[in-house]
Amino acid sequence: MSKVYLSSSEYPGVDSAVAIGAFDGFHLGHQRIIKELLALGHRGALDSVVYTFRRNPKLTTQKLGGLLSSNNERVQFASQLGVDSIVLEDFSTRFQNLTPEYFVQDVLIDHLNARVVVVGEDFRFGRGRTGNVDMMARLLHDSGRRLVTVKPVLIDGKICSSSVIRKAILAGDVEGAARYLGRSYSVQGVVVAGNHIGGKLGFPTANVDLSDPMKLLPGNGVYVVQAVIDGAAAGGVCNIGVRPTIVSGSRRTVEVHLLDFHRQVYGRLVTVQFVARLRDEQLFSSPADLARQISHDVAQARMILEQHDAVRKKIS
Repeated sequence: MSKVYLSSSEYPGVDSAVAIGAFDGFHLGHQRIIKELLALGHRGALDSVVYTFRRNPKLTTQKLGGLLSSNNERVQFASQLGVDSIVLEDFSTRFQNLTPEYFVQDVLIDHLNARVVVVGEDFRFGRGRTGNVDMMARLLHDSGRRLVTVKPVLIDGKICSSSVIRKAILAGDVEGAARYLGRSYSVQGVVVAGNHIGGKLGFPTANVDLSDPMKLLPGNGVYVVQAVIDGAAAGGVCNIGVRPTIVSGSRRTVEVHLLDFHRQVYGRLVTVQFVARLRDEQLFSSPADLARQISHDVAQARMILEQHDAVRKKIS
């Protein structure tokens, strides 16, 4: 498990290799940066450090509608990749006003003792994003340290980026998003009691209360999913939306009908992995019509999950 520090000032100051970025999603582009970080750390016997922020800077500067990964997920992804430490800095007003020169000297050199720094080619930093990779390379070189830049990952000629993934998810294109992430997009939450209407229709659902309210949800619709609860996996059909056939003016919810899973799930943490989109959310003329459609959704989901499992086994 990666060691977690809530400020660069908490870091013990051992010689390090540092990767800087928001790392929202830990997509394939981020994974390329981490791969380079780990290689440099191994060669130089350096502590590998991911330096990022507790609150994504773009939530402040660009008014993002949601995040691809929570802080807990980013720590989890960093640990899975083999990173030694992760620093979750506070993106405070004071931090935003640091000059590029001060950031390099105070944070990277004085606190993190970075012998080498790894960033993407388009990296910007410092007050007003006035610093670029050329400036950082010069500032580090003047202190006997160095900068390594990593080229972006291209998929079908398009740069792999958090913004591209975010657009895909909002459009419900979870399969497209998975190609950039290198895995299925997922959300986490605790199963809470609902109104039991799904059970009355013959398809009981687990109502998921998201752990992070800033987590980006796929666009309203019906999805094929894999759910993981207490280490046990089950296929399912997930509805994201306002349930127009059931409750007029309902708030947006996440409900999962688990296939062939009969354990008690209330109060349990569930991870919902989105495999494919089945259809848009619809208003049906009656609950009976909705039940017939759900039955059809379940049959489709079983076929898609069988194909999905077969592909995963072939890859592994």
